[in-house]
Amino acid sequence: MTHPNPRLPLDSALEAELAKFRQHQALLDRTELVAHIGHFEWSYELDRLLSCSEEYARMYGMTVDEILAAHSSWGKVLQQVHPDDRHIFEKSGQALRRDKSIDIEFRVVLKSGEIRHIREYAIEVTDATGAEIGSFGILQDISERIKHERDLEYRDELARQTEAITDIGHFIYDESNERYVYISDGCARIYGTSAEEYLQKMLSVEDDLADIVAEDRQRVAEEYANYLSTGQDCAIEYRIVRADGAIRWLRELTRAKLKKDGRVMQTLGVVQDITERVKREQDLMFKDVMASQAEAITDIGYFLFDERENHHLFVSPGQARIVGMSVEEYNHRVKTNEDYLQLVYAEDRDKVWECYYETLKSKGGWAVEYRVELADGELRWVREIGREHSRDANGVIQSIGVIQDITEQKNIEQELLYKDALANQAEAITDIGHFIYDEIKQKYLYVSPGLSRIHGMGEDEVVTRIVSWEGDLDLIHPEDRENVRRSYDKFLAEGGDWQVDYRLMRKDGEVRWIREMGKAYVINHGIPEQTIGVLQDITEQKNAEREIIRAKETLEQQVVERTRELANTVKQLQEEIEEREKIAAELDFLANHDALTGLPSLRLCKDRLDQSLAEARRNRQTSAVMFLDLDGFKAVNDQYGHEFGDLVLKVTADRIRAEIRETDTVARIGGDEFVIILSSLPENGIAQRIATNLNAQLANPIIIEEVKVEVSASIGISLYPENGTTAEELIRTADKAMYRVKRDGKNDFGFVSTAQF
Repeated sequence: MTHPNPRLPLDSALEAELAKFRQHQALLDRTELVAHIGHFEWSYELDRLLSCSEEYARMYGMTVDEILAAHSSWGKVLQQVHPDDRHIFEKSGQALRRDKSIDIEFRVVLKSGEIRHIREYAIEVTDATGAEIGSFGILQDISERIKHERDLEYRDELARQTEAITDIGHFIYDESNERYVYISDGCARIYGTSAEEYLQKMLSVEDDLADIVAEDRQRVAEEYANYLSTGQDCAIEYRIVRADGAIRWLRELTRAKLKKDGRVMQTLGVVQDITERVKREQDLMFKDVMASQAEAITDIGYFLFDERENHHLFVSPGQARIVGMSVEEYNHRVKTNEDYLQLVYAEDRDKVWECYYETLKSKGGWAVEYRVELADGELRWVREIGREHSRDANGVIQSIGVIQDITEQKNIEQELLYKDALANQAEAITDIGHFIYDEIKQKYLYVSPGLSRIHGMGEDEVVTRIVSWEGDLDLIHPEDRENVRRSYDKFLAEGGDWQVDYRLMRKDGEVRWIREMGKAYVINHGIPEQTIGVLQDITEQKNAEREIIRAKETLEQQVVERTRELANTVKQLQEEIEEREKIAAELDFLANHDALTGLPSLRLCKDRLDQSLAEARRNRQTSAVMFLDLDGFKAVNDQYGHEFGDLVLKVTADRIRAEIRETDTVARIGGDEFVIILSSLPENGIAQRIATNLNAQLANPIIIEEVKVEVSASIGISLYPENGTTAEELIRTADKAMYRVKRDGKNDFGFVSTAQF
């Protein structure tokens, strides 16, 4: 700037103009300082900075004179630009010549190493002839803005990551206008939609409640009304039905964000998807019930023991019951191993103690049978199996064990020992033996000591040596083989039993007379697969018929009794197997079907829909999904009660089954909602006819216990592949179509698309 010569007098007008200019200059300098902006002028001809403001120089950490010297060429300016931004800066020069103006952001590196973010706006300057002579621009230090934006980005990303990891979402709700002010992506994700779609959909409290499962709506509405009236924090758990038809459990925490005159004006809320937690809790409850049932059926119990602290961490009800206590009494009385050993019968304590302390250390587990003495003096036999549960370098930390009451088993074993001893005595006295023979594999499954004694071999040698029918015949005297063969062939052809006398050639060369009697033990399709038989050495009887006759009567009686006992044992085993198979089948049915109507559950429905879609894809056919919701059912349920409502649902289920084809599937997915799968449709009009019949049949009055009620149905129909290619898509689109039918007047059906057949 050229200053006026102070020696020359100035007129008052010029003085006023100069004063005004100085004021504007001071204001401009102050504005640049406050706004962190600076201006500059660049010459194309000189390729250098011609002039700049103090704030411009300050952005580069220099004075005006220093920056004019430093920016004496385009290359020197480029050296101060951050290496990663130089290509942007270079292109900006070309853009300025082309577009006459630029607006860019870049970083500069000061001498101190500090990095600053700069925003530059420049325009091209021309002379009177229109020739390009340079540029004029403004620079702004935006480092603080960039830092603030990045902090916000970091915080937003941290919030998003936190929501994704913990499966939570946030919202702010305006209670006066019944509108959401803000909803986070996590919250929208929980509801199966986007934040924009959710804000457009939720226009009232009724819209909010519509997504909640019907059984939970009243409770949620009451809790929220109480929150609005008291202003106290509210925590509630409930279920929602997402747009895709999935039912999710939510936990919602709300707090008053803004109050006015004691009224809640704005609410800050957090929702969390707790579906997996609820499922785990339900699974644990189911497993607890199953464990309790298993304990009761098998008479077992289990425990977890802290070996370091010498006390029980957990005992099951079965464990306590076996020793004649409740769990509470057990936890009060039996804390340590020493306490438990006081329950063990005195003669068995040493071996139990050795298992707990020696066998556990050396083998990592134990198995022992012993007696416990109950409070009334009764002795019960138990089998205990345990192993280490966790250990460290110093040894076992915790052990886990199972205990089973085997008193009845011990009694049976003792009884069997007596019977075996008596049978062995009877075999020795009467010179008989028993066997069980597998006709398919042609080998002995069991031989008694008496039978091996008759053959002059050990029991194992009989089983391993005689491995075919021909091998058995080789031991029979040649003159008797044909007679034995005819008797055996007749038995195989006719079943029943057989009896034959023959001579047996023993291993030691001695020949003994044998009488063999047997009968079918296992029969399949009229063919004996296993036989049970008795051999008797009748050599002496052949020498003396009278003694043989008397012995025969005794022998036959014993054989009958023994056979009856074995048959009873087999019958008991078969009954137990059938009972377990029945229980397994019932559990499988309950897991896949609705307990009320017997219809398939949602899980089985989706499985069958996946199969239907797979078949439709292979055969290039059409399938349809109907989403059916009863109209007026809630009023019936409210007026006559849930038990009456259940009867209405059963009648409805029967009417739906009667109207669909045998190849179709109907499932109850909850409340009064049903899903119908129409597989392998030769033409789409079938879906329309079935829907028409369903509307007509379900609208007919229902009479139960002289009470007449009326309901109807709203049906949404989606078609594969027009409206979706997956089970979830078809169910979701059919659900939306059903809601459209309800809005349009109910008691009708509608397709996803507007086209009609």
